[in-house]
Amino acid sequence: MLSCFLSALIVVIGQFSVSGTVTDANDRSPLSEAVVSVEKDGRTVKWGVSDDYGRYSIKGLSEGSYTVRFSYVGYKAASREISLSRDLELSQSLVPETETLKEVTVTAVENKGVTSSTRIGRDAIAHIQPSSFADLLELLPGGMAKDPVLGSPQLINLRSANALSNANYATSALGTRFVIDGRPINNDANMQSTPAYSNYGGGYVNFGTDMREISTEDIENVDIVRGIASVKYGDLTSGLVNITRKRGGKDLHARFKSDMKSKLFYLGKGFEWGDRSDRLTLNSSVNFLDSRSDPRQTRQNWKRLTASVRAGRDLIDDRFRKTFSASLDYTGSFDNQKSDVDLDVAEGGTPVETYRSTYNKFSIGGRFSVKSQDEDSFFRLWEGDASISCEKDEISRWRRVSLGKSTPVSTSLDPGVHDALMVPAKYDATLRVDGLPFYAFASTSATFAKGVSRLQVGAEWNMDKNYGRGTIFDTSRPFSTSMSVRPRPYSSIPATHRFSAFAEESLRKRIGSFSLDWVLGLRAEMMTGAGKKFLVDMKPCLDPRTNVRLTFPTVSPGGNKLETSVYGGIGRHTKFPTMDMLFPDPIYGDITQLNYWPVEENLRRVNVLVYKVDPTNLNLQAASNVKWEIGVNADWNGYSFSMDFFRENMTSGFRYSYEYLSVEFKRYDASAIDKSSLAGPPDLSGLPYRNDTVLTAYSFTTNGSRTLKKGIEFSFGSRRIKALNTKISANGAWFRTEYMNSQPEYYRPSVMIDGKSYPYIGIYDKNDGSFYDSLITNLMMDTQIPGLGLIFSTSFQCMWFSGYKSMPDSKYPDSYMDKAGNIHPFDADLAAGDAVLRHLIKNYTPSLFQYQRTPFAMNVNLKVMKKLYRDKVSCSLYVNKIFDVTPDYHRNGALVRRSVTPYFGMELDFRI
Repeated sequence: MLSCFLSALIVVIGQFSVSGTVTDANDRSPLSEAVVSVEKDGRTVKWGVSDDYGRYSIKGLSEGSYTVRFSYVGYKAASREISLSRDLELSQSLVPETETLKEVTVTAVENKGVTSSTRIGRDAIAHIQPSSFADLLELLPGGMAKDPVLGSPQLINLRSANALSNANYATSALGTRFVIDGRPINNDANMQSTPAYSNYGGGYVNFGTDMREISTEDIENVDIVRGIASVKYGDLTSGLVNITRKRGGKDLHARFKSDMKSKLFYLGKGFEWGDRSDRLTLNSSVNFLDSRSDPRQTRQNWKRLTASVRAGRDLIDDRFRKTFSASLDYTGSFDNQKSDVDLDVAEGGTPVETYRSTYNKFSIGGRFSVKSQDEDSFFRLWEGDASISCEKDEISRWRRVSLGKSTPVSTSLDPGVHDALMVPAKYDATLRVDGLPFYAFASTSATFAKGVSRLQVGAEWNMDKNYGRGTIFDTSRPFSTSMSVRPRPYSSIPATHRFSAFAEESLRKRIGSFSLDWVLGLRAEMMTGAGKKFLVDMKPCLDPRTNVRLTFPTVSPGGNKLETSVYGGIGRHTKFPTMDMLFPDPIYGDITQLNYWPVEENLRRVNVLVYKVDPTNLNLQAASNVKWEIGVNADWNGYSFSMDFFRENMTSGFRYSYEYLSVEFKRYDASAIDKSSLAGPPDLSGLPYRNDTVLTAYSFTTNGSRTLKKGIEFSFGSRRIKALNTKISANGAWFRTEYMNSQPEYYRPSVMIDGKSYPYIGIYDKNDGSFYDSLITNLMMDTQIPGLGLIFSTSFQCMWFSGYKSMPDSKYPDSYMDKAGNIHPFDADLAAGDAVLRHLIKNYTPSLFQYQRTPFAMNVNLKVMKKLYRDKVSCSLYVNKIFDVTPDYHRNGALVRRSVTPYFGMELDFRI
């Protein structure tokens, strides 16, 4: 209906038309969004924009002579003189400016689409000299260079003023989808964490993709979508990272990098056979990274090995372009056996603890697509993708346990009354966590077009399963006596499946001198396999999303064309719970009922009540995030500017909430035992006892976290100043991020009443709230001297301010729980005079809730690249924080002094 309405607004007048295709002069690939203008006597008569196939058509032209001009960002403009007396077919190839000027783009570029997204190309990646994918994020608006810390997971947080490492607010990182060559990276079946404290670093279950595992050398380009993503992509809340890897080429590429904390080696080779109509490609590579975060702290070393083999074939005829690609990839991280000689080895060289961790991932995937060569056909494109991946994760720990005395432990898997097992004062303990996550993925989509409308439909299937043996240890020799779990094989957890279907219509329409782009889509997805008892199982989730872009008529201030557009969008994004959230380990606890421990070993008896808590939350739902944004783009005379304002409201993020369980047990009177009458351990049936109750806390996953983000992002790029051969680029962002908890807080004062633990639990409604804000800008000047083969850039990264504030918590509880688990309303007036209940009233220092601001700070970073031997060899170095401005400031009456340490690295790059 909308198409019909818009068509009614267009009146086409004229006799003749000019149409054709705009392509790249190097590989003949079509250029979409190329501007084609028809001029007469220096005045623009008509203009148009090429479509996704590079086709354009300008109608309504009278007979006569014209000048047709072709222009495209990053390409040298071209013009043709024509004499029009009939419909004319006029195609044009454009030459990339980087070829004529030998210029490379060393910054990220904002895509001129219908949503906020950034493209980072191969040249920009090389100029950053990254060790992992996380280093590329400094190119985004609001990003800053950071020293590579590879001893711990690197997680992504888009559009955040502060990246909390708190697991209660990790949904933003978990909900950022990484896609490589059309196939997603999945880690929802990862359950690799140890139930005992480790000095070697814990796991990162439920935190999302670890960017350390993604090497950058094979990346051709990456699009990071911060705004509303296409409905083609699901199981995400915060953003999309779409990575495309290199295909073809014939170079042998070697890279050697060394910085203050790591060393990297890469070797890759490309092969290419055939011609444009039948092209076969093969790429292979291997990459090794050795990181030592701190030479004094060997516990945090990390090594990565990646390897990849990718093959592809393109078949092109008059009707279709058929593309097939396949890949086989390996990623491994090797912490191997680690121990700190200063902390983990006793006197005499005897070890007291060792740790070994290995990670091996194999994945295989393929894609087949058929694209119509006829831009007038109803069928345009079909794509099919499939992949499987398997990970072998293993943590092995050994420890020399020293308890000081024999200690009772419970080993029973069944709740109830049991006698405890006594473990010796010293013993050797082992703990293994064996994980074998398996993922499968398949998708299909088809694109159809009719007139100015294009429809894309598709379906997708994902499977998650962990075939590992889980946590393995000897319950009679536990790694820690405080462990609250029992061995459980991960293979006993059922596989989960996610099915989804989507439809998306794209409309491009001319309305007079305006151009309208509108994308409207709906994605439906659901999870199955968890079990009907789960609320999330078989429950459809609908994600409607829409984006609109309106391009204004071109004007020519100063004799140069000014192209402006506004865009906006709104959409819902959904992320399903992970396997660890749906199927947590049961929690075991034991309460001592009798502790009779005479000198005679044959008379001893320790009796405990074992209780088991199932922390499964059957009401857990998918997390959803509603996002909207508006923005503007402008291009004039080689200058570009973009700005957007956004707001994201995720009210159902995942978090760990607590509840208390009332457990009744018997407290036996050991003083009533007559040892002289015993021939063995005492019989409980004749012992006096009293019934008692204890409150014990346990955690479970809920949808209780709210994350509210809003901010302004901008970017600017100038034309290259010819006198200096320098280009100025700037970007920045103001972010404000609020974190809130919608679940009640349970608080138990640490005071003792009559020598016993405090008998009540306060239940507070408002707690755990905070907000962060920051303003960051990045000004870069890159200078390129082609005659010397020299590229160097200087960036001025300014943190104008950053601040945070903790929201006031509830001073008074809404209610409280007694030892029997009963809930009572709380009366603040009565509690103030009650010697017991008054401890539930919290007293806060007002300064705890004051806004704390860190003032201006600036770091200056330098990057230099020198190319030799006809660009076949390049030497590069970078120095971050080569200069800084970090003035002292006062906070709460105290002087705060700041200092930074420069970080540098260098590399050699060979292309033969």
